[in-house]
Amino acid sequence: MRSVCKLSPMMTSIFTAVVFMLAFFAPVRVWAAGSGGVSLAVSGATSGVAGAAGAASHDDDDDAPPLMVMADFNRDGIADIAEISVSAGEHSGAGVLTVSLGQAGGTFKGTASSAALGHAPRSIVAGDFNRDGIQDVIVGDDDGSLKLFLGDGTGKLAAAGDAARLDSVVSIAVADFNHDGIPDMVVSDWRKSAVTVLMGVGDGTFRIEVSFPLRMAGTTPHVSVADFNGDGIPDVAITYDDDDGYTYEVLLGNGKGFFTLAPNLSVIKDANAHCVT
Repeated sequence: MRSVCKLSPMMTSIFTAVVFMLAFFAPVRVWAAGSGGVSLAVSGATSGVAGAAGAASHDDDDDAPPLMVMADFNRDGIADIAEISVSAGEHSGAGVLTVSLGQAGGTFKGTASSAALGHAPRSIVAGDFNRDGIQDVIVGDDDGSLKLFLGDGTGKLAAAGDAARLDSVVSIAVADFNHDGIPDMVVSDWRKSAVTVLMGVGDGTFRIEVSFPLRMAGTTPHVSVADFNGDGIPDVAITYDDDDGYTYEVLLGNGKGFFTLAPNLSVIKDANAHCVT
């Protein structure tokens, strides 16, 4: 166990509401990842894919939410769900990725196809990562793999190897950070104690652009994306649920894939004032 300190449920709800409002009204396309027990699917004011991810840390496996993301996987104009499930009674281990297709009446129909996952899936996002006009899925694993599953336009997802690999994955958020029309990612990595920005190549793979050291080493932070300063460029928020209180950092994007800390938009405590065991 790495930490015994938790973000209070009320503070988590407040922060999630702020991220939702900013992302909803922001004039940029964003896919925001849920964090710390909250499942969230939002997109910017322009039309696009909505992505969601609940990333479970080792400390809160008992309370971990389902890992799921919503997108139109069969191109019928109705939102579908891609969900990761694990064996009953297990909170970590190999999972299965299943797509449920949305129906006109608001219900969902499970598909027969499913894809096996790896060691311990932690986060999931959706987007058109290979620019074929069909929604795909990336699953982040605790072993650091970012596994790509390509959609075929009928609701089926096929494993296509690793889009990239880090030391570990806690949380993922997706947006077009450099305005080239290709989805990019930001990923929190507890083993490296860093948040890493990866730029989409357009064929489903990603290259590492830059990594930022975590202010609180050894923690399991979660990331979200929105336009926090209203300049039309996606920014990144990092929340530390290992901290004893309401703590987050906002990094402002420059439109080229680089970010700068914004202390005036952040709530930062002493980097040494957290519980790590």
